Amino acid sequence: MIKNHKPILVFSLVYFITRLVNLTSLPVFCDEAIYVRWSQLIKSVSSLFFVPLSDGKQPLFMWLVVPFFSVFKDPLFAGRFVSVLAGWGTLITIFFLAKLLFNSKTAIYAAVIYLFLPFSFFFDRLALADNLLTFFGVLSLYLSLLLAQKPSLKNSLLLGIVLGLAWLTKSPAIYFIALSVFTFAVIRKTIFVIYPAISAFIAFVIFNILRLDSQFHMIGRRNLDYVWPIGEVLKHPFDPLKPHLIDVFNISVKLISWPLIIAVIVLFIFLIFTKKFVIYNLKFVILLSWCLLPLLASAAMAKAFTARYILFTLPPLIIIFAFFLKRLRHFFLLLLLIPNLIFIYQLSFNPFSVQLPPTETGYLRDWTSGWGIQKAATYLRQRAKVVNVIVGTEGSFGTLPNGLQIYTEKVHQLTVIGTGLGYPKIPEQLINARNYGDEVFLLLNETRNQLLSSEKDRLELVKSYPKPGSDALVLYRLR
Repeated sequence: MIKNHKPILVFSLVYFITRLVNLTSLPVFCDEAIYVRWSQLIKSVSSLFFVPLSDGKQPLFMWLVVPFFSVFKDPLFAGRFVSVLAGWGTLITIFFLAKLLFNSKTAIYAAVIYLFLPFSFFFDRLALADNLLTFFGVLSLYLSLLLAQKPSLKNSLLLGIVLGLAWLTKSPAIYFIALSVFTFAVIRKTIFVIYPAISAFIAFVIFNILRLDSQFHMIGRRNLDYVWPIGEVLKHPFDPLKPHLIDVFNISVKLISWPLIIAVIVLFIFLIFTKKFVIYNLKFVILLSWCLLPLLASAAMAKAFTARYILFTLPPLIIIFAFFLKRLRHFFLLLLLIPNLIFIYQLSFNPFSVQLPPTETGYLRDWTSGWGIQKAATYLRQRAKVVNVIVGTEGSFGTLPNGLQIYTEKVHQLTVIGTGLGYPKIPEQLINARNYGDEVFLLLNETRNQLLSSEKDRLELVKSYPKPGSDALVLYRLR
């Protein structure tokens, strides 16, 4: 038994070493700040159990973060650790899925590719719901295949629970439900899909737990902020499809790498006409369906497009890559992965110098990136030990003030206030606090500082934390 699972043990060890080392080297990102802050609120106030619904977000990821606040002191580490666990689940499922479809060698190659792919590595280390969705997605594919091979109520129940949990994570889980039905129909060669229909019903029941909260309707409303309606897409079918496919190309080149892509294309051309390749055609239909159909749908309908929105399409692609690359010796695979290893090392130890695809720059630069927030929080906590501290930040949610709030929760004599954007004068509430004898600070990104020159004379620069590029997070004290 141990011998049979030795590869899994080795891959798991390598996985946790690579994912946990310098887990917080990247600064808190905008959505991470929001999700972790929601998790803190859920832990502190029982009536806020469904607080993510207020912004139309499904809450499962935030629920899972809550218990880890008791394990880890750093709230960002706690949030990212949930993604690490989800990524580990994805790794294990990819291994068994590749083994189910092909053989052990393909499974080993698939696991190695996942371990050292910048795409997976990057999102395994961020406190975002997309990694959890990806785990449930690849597990749904695995269970869909099992259900098609061995139809039973037990397998329907298992698939339905996973689909329901995926739907409690993010709305793109609807793709998994449709694809599970498609998978069953294609493999069984039937239109009588009662078993996956049972799974879909179970998923629907689980999802509707969210109706217990009055803000359930916000999910549908906020979804419209991210995707174009079908009718609108039909009016201009190649916009945004065409520019988003260019985004996919740029993401693939950077987060998958040219050497891997070229090697797979060459091997595909070499094998496409062989009888051995023909044997696997149905399996490729399934894998490509779970990868390309959601990818094309997202590209055609998405108003905004980033790598994390298509992360859940990655596992089937990795297995396809492994099928072709297994023809290479281990040494040559490692050579192909050298650019990826360099990229991963930089992400862990020198993220300031990393160049991400154009769609992903917000993680490292601009207002969405939280360089300096933790250091500012440390300074403000020290000041709060001797005097009552009021901190005004730009914005009302997101990187600021939520990024600061997650590090200053329940600190005695320290209050963080989001003061909005674009104000030419120091907010009145901060001036009033200063007049009452509190020590008052203003934290904002320098490039978004629109205060009048006369107002800046009332501020004393305390700290400046540079970001990649020309921006900096600046901390002012009211004179």
